[in-house]
Amino acid sequence: MRPGPRVAALALTALCAGTSCAVGFGDLPLPVPGGGRENYTVRADFENALNLPAKAKVRLSGADVGEVTDMAVRDYTAVVTLSIRPDVRLPLGTTAELRTATPLGDVFVALTAPPEATPATPVLADGDRIAREHTAAAATIEELLTTASLLVNGGAIRNLTTIVNGLGRAVGDRGDRMAELIAQSTRVVQALAARSDDIRATLAEVDRLARTLDKQSGTIDEVLLAAGPALTTLRDNSTQALSLVGEVDRISRQLARFPGLDGSQTTGMIADINRIAEQLNAAATDPNASVAAMNSMLGPVIAVTTSTAASTDADFQDLALGVLPDVNHPGDPASRLPDTRDWTNFVGTLTYTLLRLQGRISGAGG
Repeated sequence: MRPGPRVAALALTALCAGTSCAVGFGDLPLPVPGGGRENYTVRADFENALNLPAKAKVRLSGADVGEVTDMAVRDYTAVVTLSIRPDVRLPLGTTAELRTATPLGDVFVALTAPPEATPATPVLADGDRIAREHTAAAATIEELLTTASLLVNGGAIRNLTTIVNGLGRAVGDRGDRMAELIAQSTRVVQALAARSDDIRATLAEVDRLARTLDKQSGTIDEVLLAAGPALTTLRDNSTQALSLVGEVDRISRQLARFPGLDGSQTTGMIADINRIAEQLNAAATDPNASVAAMNSMLGPVIAVTTSTAASTDADFQDLALGVLPDVNHPGDPASRLPDTRDWTNFVGTLTYTLLRLQGRISGAGG
C-alpha cells in the first residue's frame, strides 16, 4: 500500500532533518486526477496553444474530466495530449476549445459533444485524435486588451453618448410620448411572441404549398402549353368574338321588348291571350256573363268550317307580300326575304315564350 500524504510528509521532514536538505512545498508531487485509475489519451491539434499551462484542466460540460499531460509542435500545429478519465465517454465529433473562466484566468481545454450524439454513437478510443478543424484557440490577453482599448479609445462609447444626447434633445420635454411609443412597441412584440406558434404554422403551410407547387411545376407548364393554342385561337378570332357579343346584346334588347308573361303589360300578344282566357273563365263560372262578343264571331267561323275542310271565297284586287310587289302595288321597301337569321330569332323567341309560360304555370318552385 502507498503511504498517505501525512506519512509521506513526516518521512520527508525526518529525512531533511537528518540530512540538512532544503525542500519546499513546490517540490511535492501533486495528486494525479483519477485516483490511480488508468486514463485513456486523446490528442487535439490546435492552431496555437498560447497561455495553456502544464497540467491544465480538461472539462466536459463544466466538469473536470482530465488534464493536459503533454504539448508538442508538429508541422506548425500545437499537439496537446489530453488524459481523460476512463468513465468518461467522448462521442465521435467532439470538439475542443481553449477557454478562460475569467479574462485573466487560467486557460483550460473545454470539450463539447456533438448535439446529435446518442448512446449508440461511437466514442473516441485511446490514442484517437481531434482534428484541427474541430478545435479553436482562446483569445490571448493581448487581444483582449487591444479590443478593450478599441472600445474605449476607438469612439464607440463617445458615439453612443452622442446618440443618447441627440435623442434627449429630439425628445425634449415630450418624454412621455417616447415612453408611450416604447410601451406600444413592447405590446406589439409581446403580441407577436404570443402568436409565434400560429406564425410558425402559417410559415410551415406556406412552405408546404411552395414545395407542392414546385413539385407540380411540370404539370403547370403542361397546362400552360396546352392552353397556348386556345389563347392563340381566341386572339385570332377576337373580331368574331366581339361581333358575337354585340349580336347577343342586340337580341337581349329585342327580348326586353317582348310582352311580359306576368300580366304587368296591358298590350301585346300575351295580354290578349290573358283577356280571352279571362272572358272564357267568366263565361264558365258566371251565369250572368255576356257572350255576345263571342257569338258575333261564330257566324264567320261556322261559314268557313261547315264541313271537314275549310272553304272560303275571296277576291284580291292588290296583293303585295312584304318585299314581293304586285302589278298595281309596289312592295314594302323596309321588308326583306326571310333568311337563316329569321329562323334563329323565331326559335329563340318561341323557346323563351315556352319557358316563361312553363314558369308561370308550374310556379316559382315547380
